[in-house]
Amino acid sequence: MKCNKCPYLPQRSEAGDYPDCPAPEEKQTTWKDGEDGCTLTRRQLDKMSDDYADYLGNMGDDMGTQMDFDNKGWKMDDALDDMRHMIGLDMLKHKPYKRHGKLFFKPYRNHWAGFNKYLDYFSGTLGLVEKQEPKLLDGMPYYYLTRRGLDFLGRHIGVTIHDVAR
Repeated sequence: MKCNKCPYLPQRSEAGDYPDCPAPEEKQTTWKDGEDGCTLTRRQLDKMSDDYADYLGNMGDDMGTQMDFDNKGWKMDDALDDMRHMIGLDMLKHKPYKRHGKLFFKPYRNHWAGFNKYLDYFSGTLGLVEKQEPKLLDGMPYYYLTRRGLDFLGRHIGVTIHDVAR
């Protein structure tokens, strides 16, 4: 796409030049008519922009969560271990599998019965865990990881986690 038609072209600076283009340097080119541009399509640029926005949002959420844990004196690793246990990822019998250089895991369960301060924290405004308090278990809470919680755990342990097998 030529730079003069690109919706992602940054505004000119006070010096009169453009800052760096969001397209990778290897995709930059000069067209036959002498105009600068890149070899990416509009759809590819939109996807790059959306992925980067998601990355920044996730990074902000993760940093905020880590700061809350540090302020409370909690360890993030303990919370991640509890979340791994919820989905049955024990790294002994149930391990992630590898495809094309990436790790994947299909959980066979997704629950935690009993009070847990980390899961209680995640069930608040973060929406990573869903909490239920059934009458059958004498008021003992029951926790489930949401899709957002599975993504959160996957980001921290470097594994793509699928939905729970039914």
